[in-house]
Formats: sequence, structure tokens, C-alpha cells
Amino acid sequence: MFWTWFILLLATLPCLWLADLASDALASHSLVLFVSGAAIVAPCRRLKRWQAVLFATGVGFLFEARRPIPAGTLAFLLAGMSIFLTSNRLLLRNTPLVLRGALICNTLACTAWFTSAALRSGSWVANEPGHFLQQLLLQVSFAALLALVVFIPLALIQDATMDRAGIPPALDSP
Repeated sequence: MFWTWFILLLATLPCLWLADLASDALASHSLVLFVSGAAIVAPCRRLKRWQAVLFATGVGFLFEARRPIPAGTLAFLLAGMSIFLTSNRLLLRNTPLVLRGALICNTLACTAWFTSAALRSGSWVANEPGHFLQQLLLQVSFAALLALVVFIPLALIQDATMDRAGIPPALDSP
């Protein structure tokens, strides 16, 4: 069971790569398909805390490898979110709560990613603040919509992987 987080990361990797390829295709429209925040929620229901933190950190480092953000920004944020989610598993006890958690995690992670990318590139200072806020709201809205659309298939892939790895199902009651 030690390598379960890594096997789950390998199962999630194609979804992250597809999101990166689609982000490259949508780069001319200044949109990024951000699914990293939604990818950590379902594993936080079933993995042990240290496994969930390793998984979230791996997802964070894989996503930020191709993006102009400071090293470790997204990885540490996702690790912090996974610690919070594994400490409060009652917040993830049924499907609507898990979906809400994916929506919140994806929008928070996208906000941190977009803000750190803007600070790193200097576009925060070069452009007027209104333009930055408009782009931020557009990107965060798109990330929220994407979390709602992509989370169910992503969670099904992750749950099937965890079932095959022998991780017991999450308890629906507290």
C-alpha cells in the first residue's frame, strides 16, 4: 500500500496531460484548463494523510513544470489543501459535498496559480489592475466550470484505481 499514491498519480496523469494539451490549444484565447485542484479531492477521501499529501504535491509539481510560476507554489498549496481535506473528511462524506470540495479546491488553486504567474511575469504591474481582475475572474470562472464538468470522470478513474489497489471505500457516514 506504500506506492498507492504513485499508482494513483500515474492513473491521473493522462487527464492532466490532456488538460495541458488543451491548454496549449487554447493559449491564443488566454485560457488554461486547470484541473489540478479537482484532481486531489477524491483521493483525499480514501488515502492516508501522508499518501494524499504526496499525491497532491506530485500533481502540483507536474502541473507547474510547464508554467511560469515560482517553483513549489502550486505544489505546496495543493499539499496544504490535502492536509485540510484529510483532517476534515466529514466535509467529503457524500457526493454533493465532494463535488463542492472539488469546485472550491480548483478555484482556490487556480486563483493562486494565476496570481503567482502574474506576479512572476510582471503583467500585474504592467497592465492596469482592472485588466488583471477581469482576466482572473475569467480564468477562475472557467476553472470552476471545468471542475464541475471534469470531476465526475476523473473521480471515477481515481476510484477505480483505488479499488484495484485495495484501498477500502470511503465511509459515507461520519
